[in-house]
Amino acid sequence: MGKLPEGKQRNANMELLRLLAMMMVTMLHALGKGNCLQPMNGNMSVNGWVAWGLETLSISAVNAFMLLSGYFMIHSKFRMKRLIELVLQTLAYSLVPLGIYICLGLLPKEELTIYHLLQYCLPIHMDVFWFITAYIVLYLLSPLICAGVNALEEKQLRTVILCMLIYECVFKSFLPVKLVTDTEGYQFLWYLIMFLIGAYFRRFGFRVLTTSARGWAAYLAGCLLIYAENFVIYWIHGRTGRLNDLLMFSYHYNQILVVLASIGLFAAFLHAKSIEGKAAKVICAISPYALGVYLLQENLQLRYTWQGWFGISANSLSEPLPSFVLRLFLAVICMFVLGILVDAIRAGIFKLFKM
Repeated sequence: MGKLPEGKQRNANMELLRLLAMMMVTMLHALGKGNCLQPMNGNMSVNGWVAWGLETLSISAVNAFMLLSGYFMIHSKFRMKRLIELVLQTLAYSLVPLGIYICLGLLPKEELTIYHLLQYCLPIHMDVFWFITAYIVLYLLSPLICAGVNALEEKQLRTVILCMLIYECVFKSFLPVKLVTDTEGYQFLWYLIMFLIGAYFRRFGFRVLTTSARGWAAYLAGCLLIYAENFVIYWIHGRTGRLNDLLMFSYHYNQILVVLASIGLFAAFLHAKSIEGKAAKVICAISPYALGVYLLQENLQLRYTWQGWFGISANSLSEPLPSFVLRLFLAVICMFVLGILVDAIRAGIFKLFKM
């Protein structure tokens, strides 16, 4: 079945995946919101092709987070304290930057409308951090979800997951139109599906991806197919003017190839050689602050500006390739480290007030 024994060593592997996935998310934000993803055609520079390659290698990160949630939460208990901490953490990354910007005079008064104030004060309800909104809804329902998953037999749970995948993933992946109900994986329903898959793997293991090598093979195969499919869509669009609504279709979280790559990446880390000793301790010490990296770079004041700190823009596509790649990775590493440090400080302050 491919199940591994319970223990801290495997947890270190999964926490490393959590950290890597957050770096991949940072890469997605650097490329997409830095306007580095240009139309795939004959006029695109080498940097443009590389940018799409890095986007492809990183797109499975969000699903990996969802799989990790299901894998670990299926045997955990609902804690109101954890829910309150998460809400307060989210508010901190919404209100504190707002206060700093106001004090420094960097926020125009005309932007302080009722709607914008609600975004700052109610970021979860206003879907400012969509991943957090989906996670909190799932966490609220987790006692019911986990009880149901643990009560089902393997065949029953597998049937539920397959039916949900057909509804949310399969139809959209093979039809050349955008479905009205398709949210591209940015809402609770998709998080729930990936959560259930992660929970299934925790209970019953893998039937096919039973080794790390197979996991890496599935991940790389999925990435290659995503890249190729994206090229074909752009090629058809360039020749016919059609498929305009599907130009980013291959990179939707609920697209079947992205799911394949995500599960492959998850399996690669799950079945990898156990991380031990000091490395495991360092990884497990850092990983609790990974969510802070996302919250920092996605708050309303920074989400479209931090890329400019590192000179990432459409203009950077005309740079020499080594300079472009170095700039991207420097931005990702710096924002990742900054996010970890800021959240460590935030956690320390929360401890002072016993939050």
